[in-house]
This record gives sequence, structure tokens and C-alpha cells, in this order.
Amino acid sequence: MTPSPLRRKPEMIMKMNKKKVQTQKIQDQINTVVDDVKTGYKEIEEKSIHAVTDAKDEVVTWVEDGISTIKEDTQKLIEDAKETLDRTTKSIDKNVKQGLSQYNTKAQEVADKAPGRLGDKVLRYPWVAISVSLFIGIALGFLLKPRRRA
Repeated sequence: MTPSPLRRKPEMIMKMNKKKVQTQKIQDQINTVVDDVKTGYKEIEEKSIHAVTDAKDEVVTWVEDGISTIKEDTQKLIEDAKETLDRTTKSIDKNVKQGLSQYNTKAQEVADKAPGRLGDKVLRYPWVAISVSLFIGIALGFLLKPRRRA
């Protein structure tokens, strides 16, 4: 016996309602999963941005520290070089003054021993003494220069 069409309708309506409820539950679950995925993506994005920002800040700090260290080291080197230059300049200046003093003393001794008041004439006409010294130096250089072999 087949159920009457009127009797089948309530069963069908119940089945349809049951399917609607199941479909709605599935749709709700899918929406929940989609919302969870969206939330997960947002959290991942926020964490990624935070991690990248932290890494950038650390790199900037590291670079600034490196530059600061380089500047300090360079400044120390410059100061050391200046101190060394000052000491060397003072030492050379002292040695040159001492050498010139010794040279002047010996030159005065030679001038005092020279006949005909040559020392007084050299003091009066220094350009003549320089010219004569230059000529004598060139002549000695030419005479003492080793000869080239042909």
C-alpha cells in the first residue's frame, strides 16, 4: 500500500525542513571557518608586520651603533695623528733650529777666519754669497758626477 499523497507531504516537509536545518548548520559552520581563517590571516599579518618592524628597528639600531663606533674610532685616529704630527713637528723644529744654530756658529767661525773681512762683505751682500755658493755647487756636481760609459 502506498501512502496517500496527503500523507507523504508532511513527511516530505519534515525531510525538507531537516535538510534546511542541516544546510543551515553546514552554512553556519562554513561561515565560522571562514571567519576563523580571516581572523587567522589578520593575526598573521599583524604578527608579520610587528616582526618586520622589530627587525627593521634592530637593523637600524645595529647600523647606527656601527656608524657611531666607526666615527669614534676615526676621531681617535685623527686625534692620534694630530698628536703625532705635533710631536714630530716640534721635534723637527727643535732639530732644525739646533742644526741651523750649529751651522751659523761654524759659518761665523769660518767668516771670522777669512782674510780681508770677507765675513762682513757676505753679511752686507748675501745675494753674492748665495750666487757664488750656487756656482761652486754646480761646478763640483759637474766635476764629481760619474761619467757615462758610451
